Amino acid sequence: MQDKSFDYIIAGGGMAGLSLGFYLNESSLKSKKILIIDRDEKTSNDHTWCFWENGKSDFEEIIFRCWDKFWFHGTQDFSELLDFDEYQYKMIRAIDFYEFVKSKLEQNSNFKFLQADISSVENKTVKTDKGEFTANEYIFDSFSRKEYDNPKYHNLWQHFLGWVIETEDAVFDSDEMTLFDFRIEQMDECRFIYILPFSENKALIEFTIFSDNLIEREEYEENLRIYVSKNLQIENYTVQETEFGIIPMSDEPHTQTKDSKIIRIGTSGGFVKPSTGYSFKSTQRKLKKLVEDLEKRQEPKLKHRNWKLYLDSVLLNVMQDKKHSIDDVFTCLFKKNKASRVLKFLNEDTSLTEDFSVMKTVPLKPFTIAAFHTIFKKIR
Repeated sequence: MQDKSFDYIIAGGGMAGLSLGFYLNESSLKSKKILIIDRDEKTSNDHTWCFWENGKSDFEEIIFRCWDKFWFHGTQDFSELLDFDEYQYKMIRAIDFYEFVKSKLEQNSNFKFLQADISSVENKTVKTDKGEFTANEYIFDSFSRKEYDNPKYHNLWQHFLGWVIETEDAVFDSDEMTLFDFRIEQMDECRFIYILPFSENKALIEFTIFSDNLIEREEYEENLRIYVSKNLQIENYTVQETEFGIIPMSDEPHTQTKDSKIIRIGTSGGFVKPSTGYSFKSTQRKLKKLVEDLEKRQEPKLKHRNWKLYLDSVLLNVMQDKKHSIDDVFTCLFKKNKASRVLKFLNEDTSLTEDFSVMKTVPLKPFTIAAFHTIFKKIR
């Protein structure tokens, strides 16, 4: 690449980086010279992004599947088919997202793509194994990552292994997904199975853990095998695809750099919701606001809602210190509230009054203790 200078550089062309490119291309800033750098070509289906929303998505035409109902299997013998009400639960495959966004951006000659390994982002410069590139205005950095090891904060991981399986017989109801199935050994952690059926004989089945430690790959696979055989009573199937992920669930602050011309986005910018690991919807919300600021010639500011972050910290405290079993916490939430209210709460769309209404339905003693512990921890 002969050009070494651009108006904007997006360091990292994953979901956050390409989403930013998408919104810039839809805005009055589409005439800016923009470079997107990533080490991968983004030609494989390496992720699945799911979210719930009321209405249409900006990426509605590439929604792979959506559902209006979901199963919840928890403690207290609570197993029910619940309704999303005004929401829909939507799934986007990474390969569809990559191809859709890249095809849009490639129609604009002001966007350039570079496949390269990034070594550093500093002083308005991105250093790669294919040279150094300078931003005249801003660098948007989703490359830099935290260690998530500061003992002053709560640092856990959402880690999972998923199989897309195809069965010989029709065993799935493609209209009913499973959001949580806690009917597996918890091992003093938060463990559940998540099922997205694509058809009567094809589904994504994912074994997920919220914990502060990782396990060997064989253990994920063994838990999936047992669940498919024992719980679903499926013996004849083939694994079509596999996906593995590790997502931070942390209340450690994601501070921006001292250089106001470098803006961290995505996981680097703290776009992942600490208490759930979901990021797609919040990423779109934050990036649209960022582009609006740029259009107004304002310095972009990625604000985090302190009250919502505090609520996340309280739940993380309950998880990390094992103050109460998390499968029972989620059971209380979905048993004592309409599903749509819980989802609205988790989406951070609730008012303060609604927050308190939902909070009253969790086990009060452990959460009250966690609330005070979290305050004292933050003060210290």
